[in-house]
This record gives sequence, C-alpha cells and structure tokens, in this order.
Amino acid sequence: MKRTLPLILASLLLSAAGCGDGSNTEPRTRRYVFRAVGGASMGAITATQLGLRYSHMFDIIVPSGGGLDLSRMFSYFSQGMLGGFCQPPEVGRMCRAPAQDQDYEHMNCGGPNAGGFDRTSMFKAFQDMFIAYGNQALFNPEHPYLPPGVPVSWLALSRAERCQNPITLPAFYDAEFNPEGKYSAITYCEADGPLRGVFDPSVPPDFPVEITLAIDLNGNGRRDSGEPVLLRTGERFDDVGVDGLADADEPGYDPLENPDPHGDDYDAMANPLGTEGSGFYDEGEPYRDFGIDGVAGTRESIWDFGEGNGRYDFNPRVLRMAAMFDPSHLVRNLPREELDRLDFYVDVGIRDHLGFRWSSEGFVGLMGALGRPFDIRDGFEMLMTEDHRDLYDIHHIDWQNLGRDVFVRYGKPDATPAEIEAGDGGHVGTYDQVVYRFWSIVAYISHHWPDGDYENVEHLSRAKVLDLTYPSTILGQDRQFYLYLPPGYDERPEARYPVLYLMHGIGMEATDLTAAVLFTDPWMAEGTLQKFIIVFPDGRCQDDCFSGTFFANQMGRDKPPRRYEDSFFQELLPYIDANFRTRPPLEITLP
Repeated sequence: MKRTLPLILASLLLSAAGCGDGSNTEPRTRRYVFRAVGGASMGAITATQLGLRYSHMFDIIVPSGGGLDLSRMFSYFSQGMLGGFCQPPEVGRMCRAPAQDQDYEHMNCGGPNAGGFDRTSMFKAFQDMFIAYGNQALFNPEHPYLPPGVPVSWLALSRAERCQNPITLPAFYDAEFNPEGKYSAITYCEADGPLRGVFDPSVPPDFPVEITLAIDLNGNGRRDSGEPVLLRTGERFDDVGVDGLADADEPGYDPLENPDPHGDDYDAMANPLGTEGSGFYDEGEPYRDFGIDGVAGTRESIWDFGEGNGRYDFNPRVLRMAAMFDPSHLVRNLPREELDRLDFYVDVGIRDHLGFRWSSEGFVGLMGALGRPFDIRDGFEMLMTEDHRDLYDIHHIDWQNLGRDVFVRYGKPDATPAEIEAGDGGHVGTYDQVVYRFWSIVAYISHHWPDGDYENVEHLSRAKVLDLTYPSTILGQDRQFYLYLPPGYDERPEARYPVLYLMHGIGMEATDLTAAVLFTDPWMAEGTLQKFIIVFPDGRCQDDCFSGTFFANQMGRDKPPRRYEDSFFQELLPYIDANFRTRPPLEITLP
C-alpha cells in the first residue's frame, strides 16, 4: 500500500519526538510538582503556553475557551471579523465569504449572554494582544506596537486630536487592496453604534484603532464603509502543501473518487499534519518573494519588508509569537518526556464567536498526531456514566472510561434561537454551562493528582477566599491576587496542598472567578474532591494597556514594557510556596 504524505510526515514527527508506538500510557514513574495552571479565554491561551514553556513547573494544564492554535485563530480573524473586503475594494460594499457569519463591519460580538463585546472592546482586546506580543497586523521595525510610518509621539495626542487629524501615508502598496500604490493609507478611528458589532457610518468615530491602517479609497481622510483595513502576516503564498501541488494538479485527482491524491489536505481532527489549506505557510509551498506588501519592485519602500531576499518572510512579530507563544507550535517541540509529564483538560463552545473552537480542535488534533489522543466528549453530560447522562452531577463522572486527556465541546447542535441568545455553546456559555465548565476542571484536576487528601472535614472550618497582595520588585508595586484555602486548612497544620493557578479572561478581574469556588467547598469538605489551594492572579492593566495584560512580558506601547510573566514565576509562585503549605515535588510510581 502506498504511504500518503501526511502519514510519512506523522511517522517522521513521532519518531523525532520519541513516541514509540504512539500509545497513550502513563510512564511507570512520574515526578509531580503538584501545580496546575488553567484559565478562561485570555487566561486559557496564557495558561497553556506558560504550562508548555515551563513544563517542569506544572503537572496539569486546563485551558477553558481559548485559542490554542494561533495559525488557525489568525486565519479565522483575517477571514472574519478583520476581513470581508471586496477585491478590488469598493466604498460602501463588503464581500464576505459565504462560509463566514461575520466581517469587519458586521462583527459577531457574541451577544450579551455569550461573552460578547462591543466593537471598541474587540479592538481593545487586539490592542492588548499587540502590546503583549507585538503588532501582528503590520510590521514596523522602529516600534513593536504601532504600524509603520506612525510615530510614537502620535500616542501622546488626545483621542479627539488623533481622530480629527489622521496620519496620511501616501503610496502605501498592498497586493490585495492597493497594488498600484495610488491610494494613501491612514490611521483611523471607530465607534460603537446602536447595533452591537455593526459599523455605523452615521456615528462619529471617537476611538483610535492604533494597530492597523485603512486604505483611503475616496481620499476624504477617514475610513468609510467598504474601505479595507490591512492585515499582513507574511508574504503571499499558495497554500497547496509542501508538495507544491494543488489537489487538482496531483496525479490521480478526481473530484469525486480521489479529491486529495497525496492525502495532504489539512483537517484539524482528521489530518492535523496536512499542509494544504492549513492557512499558514509551510516550507516548500510556492511563494512570491515580493515582501510582505505583496507587490514587486517596492523594496525601497519603508512600508515593505523582505522583498527579494530568497526566503519566505513572515511579519517578524507573527513569527516571534508563533515560535514563543503558540501552544500548537510549543507542543510540537516539547521533548516527549516533558509532554508525558503533563495532563490536559480542554473545553470550548461550539458557537464561540472568536473562532476558538477551530483553534482548540487544531491543538487537540495535533496532540493526537503526537501520540496523545484526547477523549472527545460532546457536552458535559457525556462525562457522566451512561446511567446518569440525563443530569450533570460531579459525583457520577465516568472516570473509569475517560481517557487521560479530555476535550469537551459544549453546546446543543440543535439549540433554539432563544437558547443561542442565552449563550448556548458561546464563548462563555449559559449559566449551567459556565458552572459545569468550572466543576469539570476542578474534578479533572482532583482526579489527576495522586495520593490526594480526601479526608472528611465537614466538622472543621469552611474554605475561605482571601484578598491579598505580594510585593513585586519587578513590577514596582504590590500586586493583588485572590487565594482559596480549602476547608480545614487552619485546623490541620500538618496538611500540605497542591495548587491550581487560575487565570481570568480579558476585561475580567481575578475576583470574577472566585465565586465559582463556593461550589467546590462542600465537595472538598465531604471528600468527593481532594483538597487543593487555588490562586487567582490579577491580569488587569496598570497604565500600560486597556483590558488585560495576557500575563506577558510586554513588547510595549508608550510606557516601558512590564514583565508580568517574570513577576508570576519569580515572585508570585515563590511567595505562595513560602507563605502557604504547598505540597513539595515527589517522584511517584504509578500502577
């Protein structure tokens, strides 16, 4: 039998990773450090990449509703809420792809009960990401955050001044929207209209977008409907796979009988190592060495980068983010012995308006190709034993038949419009789904730490949540966090506890997650869950961003970049271990 290309790639990748037969068995002995890291949304992305980059410091990673494959996430954004412009562009007209439910002027912001934002809140989220990781839309060699041609002094102006007096950059070439360079690019502002997520040209714009530019087709100095905004992740290429051939050019192609002769079409779950249609450049795919503006002969333009250098060029900020912070890239390069130390629980809504379902599936599918297949459950009730699937109950989770790594996709495929409006399958979910998300996380963590403390302590003091600070020399301030101490902590001075670090989402506060532990307390007291400490770090901005820090060592905007990641590892974790009775690392022989 002929081996297809993805099988060959999988064989090479698994061999390089030391996967052996690809079985999903536990190592015989395992070192536990008794720390887990997880989070929601922004916190999920951060927790996963930190857990993988500092894999020796954690046992369990539990991302809830996050983008775990950045190439899939950026592809979704560029085709959806940051795309949909006509080619060639037209004032007053959008050309959304049929498969998309949104475009730049009609953002699906998730609705009031689905974790949604308004338009300006969405832009703030992108701005915070770019403050943390650098500008992923437009590369500026002189500044990590601003588009090329925009001086940092512009940020010192008031919002009104920036909206009333945009910067104009003539002959800003772009292969998609300005190939002849006859239009200028401009800084521009946005506003929230009466319809959530919908661009309304009648509303005066008052919020500077800052991170990208618009092509000013009619030359009036403001962005009008249909005028495209720019997103350049790299040079233009043909996404046909590393064989360099589109399906129709592969020998033996037949649209019905043999639509993918080389077997290289990317599918997040069925063929995660496929390179055709992956949405990201793979070595060997044809590309145009015209620089990231995509236009030949503009090498001398200060807006271009990489033309004629004989290699494919990404926006360097995109390449940095992919190499350092993309969970799917990190897990590919993690030594097998480190990967085998980690357990994973992932959940995501089937209607997540940020596209996190697709990026989570990309991560889960890749893990399967690496020899760590997830147990996929569609709905929280499917975690229960077969005789209890009519009602979610933490006491009846089917641990005997659940796999080591678990992926839950929540939401009813046939939900009614009213249920969808209430958040079913959304970024946050309905009230019940929110509760089940947290319950399942703590239950999974409890089950996966060995030799846990399940003693009944219902006669002792209840759990407590403390509002505390730790001194941060790195950040130059006392930094807030919340701490959950399990029931009986004060009366049992000999007991030591594992720790879960749980990171909140963008626009949230650490205290927003603490209410969920009210449900955890009685289960720990009665012995259904083992007892552990939960730390809720603060991911809010100081004066350096808008809605959230991504817990990152920032690239920066107009203030000196702050080192939130360093503070987390070098100050908060040691502070917790020094001041509370955390469980020390231990080598354990497993059955």
